[in-house]
Amino acid sequence: LGVPVEMVHRRTYDEMDKMLEKGEVDAAFICSAPYVKNRREFGVELLVAPQVNGSTFYNSYIIVHRDSSYRSLKDLKGKTFAFTDPKSNSGKLYPEYKLARMGTTPDKFFSRYIYSYSHNKSVELVAKRIVDGAAVESLVYKFMKKKGSPYVEETRIIDRSPDFGIPPVVVSTGIPLFIKEKLREILLNMHTTQKGRAILDAMLIDRFVQVPDSNYDSIRKMEAFLQKNQSKPQEKPAAADVIHFGVIPRDNPRIAYEKYQPLIDYLMEDTGLKIELVLKKSYEDTVTALGNGSLDFALLGPLTYLEARAKAGAVAILKSITDKRESFYRSVIITRKDSPLKSLKEMKGRSFAFASTKSTSGNLIPRYLLASAGIHLRELSRYKNFDYHDSVVKWVLKGEYDAGAVREAVAEKYLPLGLKIIFKSEAIPTGPIVVGPKTPYPVAERIKASLLRMNSNPKGLEFLEKTDPELRGGFIEAKDSDYQGIRKMINDVPKTCGAGCHPDIKL
Repeated sequence: LGVPVEMVHRRTYDEMDKMLEKGEVDAAFICSAPYVKNRREFGVELLVAPQVNGSTFYNSYIIVHRDSSYRSLKDLKGKTFAFTDPKSNSGKLYPEYKLARMGTTPDKFFSRYIYSYSHNKSVELVAKRIVDGAAVESLVYKFMKKKGSPYVEETRIIDRSPDFGIPPVVVSTGIPLFIKEKLREILLNMHTTQKGRAILDAMLIDRFVQVPDSNYDSIRKMEAFLQKNQSKPQEKPAAADVIHFGVIPRDNPRIAYEKYQPLIDYLMEDTGLKIELVLKKSYEDTVTALGNGSLDFALLGPLTYLEARAKAGAVAILKSITDKRESFYRSVIITRKDSPLKSLKEMKGRSFAFASTKSTSGNLIPRYLLASAGIHLRELSRYKNFDYHDSVVKWVLKGEYDAGAVREAVAEKYLPLGLKIIFKSEAIPTGPIVVGPKTPYPVAERIKASLLRMNSNPKGLEFLEKTDPELRGGFIEAKDSDYQGIRKMINDVPKTCGAGCHPDIKL
């Protein structure tokens, strides 16, 4: 192409759509339904499309566990279901369209549904029986099967959609004409070079080809049907009927639902309230949702709590006891077991992986630990913040980063896989469960009482064993002063860092 190229990845379809609209990315491989919507709303242009097994079409599969009795989508009434992304064609639009043809909606049909934000994770959720069914893309499902995924072997297809135009490569409206045409030429001829052929083979793609926009008309017809028959969509039941309980996204959605859905199941059974687990895209979105009332409760980290209290008026009511029967946890510095690194002072000139910028144990504390060892960020060879703690571990184990920082419970899970801990922080108070400013007082008291007695009855203990290790000891009352040490640390950052790289904020 003759110019530098940077790969940009985003977790949700919406994030990539916004980047395309703003011209923050020049080209993107996107889902078919977002292509239809983006072309209509801001003129994104179809460049090329992959050809797979001689076809430029794909399907949506509705899958269930192989040992289940379900034979059709109708059999999943009153069951749990995983959609992929709110904007996904195969993972949301098609199954929603199928339900509309049946005269119903996801809210009315399923007892509960979630978004996995990954076709692979949806397959895994079904295989592990975390949900009863899911809608996934045929291309990903076949790819997983060909690669020998054990999760695919645990599932069964009960519905196949008609053909849809395959997810295309598109370009934004602002891309220079020369770059656009050169990129098209490179992709169309990629299969003719040895290096290009190897990359395509690894992706199970035959080649890239040009396709007509009309390939996506079947998606437009589904959208039109839904718009006509659901003119007043009700994505969520009335707020008074459902309590929304959030958790900060420190784990990927699949892991998060495994860890925290048992807590929600217990609360619903013990209180009789209808409660929904909500995973926002970011720490910031969780704080905002508490403030505007779309979240009633949330389990936060210490740093996010301080921000939620300052910005949204959230109140800490409880904090957790860990499986070690402690009301604190630790941030740990990790490396590969075969790494020569033994101390923080050896990090100068090394690469480092942090968790989210709003993570207490994955970002705030380790930055302090490094600074205390005389190492500032500019003295690292490179560093990066990842969305999830598990992602930090993955990149360290792969050898892409010399070291990283995660919470201790995550590190301990991976010790048998070749990870080692070289430093542990001082005790950090476990993050609190907070109540939003718009949550009714009687509801808050009811939830609080239920959680306080959770570790004193057999049923509660049974549910706790299924949750995150940092929750397994139950809950005790929390107060704002428990987090004063973290607050002081944040407020003192601009003075203690000395590098001028931190904003002057007060929490």
